[in-house]
Amino acid sequence: MARFFHLLYYYLLGFLVFFVAYMVVMLVVSPRQDLQKRGFIPCTEEFVLSVADCTRGEMICPLKYLWHDTTCNATVILDGFGAWVRGKQPTPWANYLFVPELSEQSAREDYNGDIAADMQDLEAQSQFIERKNRELDEAKKRGLDLRDDVLLSSSEDILSNETTAEDVAPIIEEENKGDISDEAFMEEIEVNKEPQKNE
Repeated sequence: MARFFHLLYYYLLGFLVFFVAYMVVMLVVSPRQDLQKRGFIPCTEEFVLSVADCTRGEMICPLKYLWHDTTCNATVILDGFGAWVRGKQPTPWANYLFVPELSEQSAREDYNGDIAADMQDLEAQSQFIERKNRELDEAKKRGLDLRDDVLLSSSEDILSNETTAEDVAPIIEEENKGDISDEAFMEEIEVNKEPQKNE
């Protein structure tokens, strides 16, 4: 009688080890994305959402949901075996090993581009944007105006247009208000001299 219980114990232990190993392998090879959310996907989603509610650093809460996830996955395997026995599916693993239905599958198959070249283009565009941002910051530090999305050196561009010194003087005076730099001082002198040249 004792030998029978020993054999029963080892058989149960062996079955448990085999079942756990089988479940781990099936979890690794089974699809992780599917539009119909078949197989282990509902268990995994429920586990992730439940663990997210746990307090950081708490051990009991994640372990509780891990046990719940394990029993959920075991139920999926046993349901598949039962459906196979009843003739509802061709194999015991048909309900969790299947060809997944993906929404982006056709787009991935139709894509014939070069990923490396696309990444280089993105990197070049990123560097261009960073360079333009640096130029914009430098322009703001030098006191340049932003007009019509173009960086303009206000005094030079205004003087280059066909305008008189009397029209330009109030604008430059307003720009250089509080500016004690040599550049502002020289601009003011040049504008004040302009009427004398025209006379």
